Amino acid sequence: MSRALDKDVVASLKAGNPLAAYQAISGLLLQSSAGDGLLEIEILGRSHPFEDGVYLLQDGPAVGISKVGLVQAFLVARKLLMGHHGGTKVQTTECLFAATAVLLLMDPEHLTAANTRKRLLRGLAAHRDEQQVVLEREKRLVDSLLTSRLHRHTKSPTLWNHRRWLLLEFTSLSLPVHVHADITSVVLVAAERHPRNYYAWCHARFLMSLQATESSEPIIATIKKWCFQHHTDISGWSFLYFLLSTKGPSDATVSCSTFAEVLGLVSSLHLANESVWVFLRTLTASGLVDDQEYSQFKTVGQDLLGTAKESTDLRVLRSALDWCETYRLSV
Repeated sequence: MSRALDKDVVASLKAGNPLAAYQAISGLLLQSSAGDGLLEIEILGRSHPFEDGVYLLQDGPAVGISKVGLVQAFLVARKLLMGHHGGTKVQTTECLFAATAVLLLMDPEHLTAANTRKRLLRGLAAHRDEQQVVLEREKRLVDSLLTSRLHRHTKSPTLWNHRRWLLLEFTSLSLPVHVHADITSVVLVAAERHPRNYYAWCHARFLMSLQATESSEPIIATIKKWCFQHHTDISGWSFLYFLLSTKGPSDATVSCSTFAEVLGLVSSLHLANESVWVFLRTLTASGLVDDQEYSQFKTVGQDLLGTAKESTDLRVLRSALDWCETYRLSV
């Protein structure tokens, strides 16, 4: 694919005011505190023309940013960061925060920008209250990028790794990490924006490692509900199985009740997609459910085999039944 810019875009870039675009967009990204909630950012192209001198539109948390304005701001931010690393003195830390925020909005894989922010955060005053404020502000920016309707951000390994680093900073300062809230408001939103979002669900597993003694049953209920609403997303089912298997055989009641609900959904809607049947066969074969659930699994599978018309559905159902029979553990 050609990286050449259209003539109209080149003309717009030359005609605009890059510094004004940079100031408007960077000011938006830095203006608010963690308590203001997440921004919902969208980049608007030619179908949404902006008046001269206007680079963004905002209605509460919803923000539309001019694509041409963002490119102009990116050029200014890139020059600032290159000058900083090349030896040019940047006046304030806030200036670097502004420049790197614009760079990450334009390019979520800008590793230099992400690493510069890490160094800035660690170089701030050691006072605990002040660090908490700046870390929570950073978390708000990263979470806004991860959950907005942007092209690549929801599945950016650089942004997810930066968020992981942030949470480790939280724990090193004994600051609270709200696992359930983070899964609900960040991971599940990113997973919906980008189906089968490997990086988001890996981050969910990392979040579970930060949970201390709290019960995971509320999280299981949340993930189960999400999977019911996105039953073709195998990544969600995989995480639900992870949660159930982590609880272990001593919590078989939760596994059995979850199994019964999923099997009921499958039976009532005649679902034969591979995602949900891989979950069912794995849970059935794991030893986390008893012989009664195994019998129900075979019954529902055989019933759906008798009514399935698509060759793909038949293959999925037969494969799940055969696999479970081969690998099922004794309870």
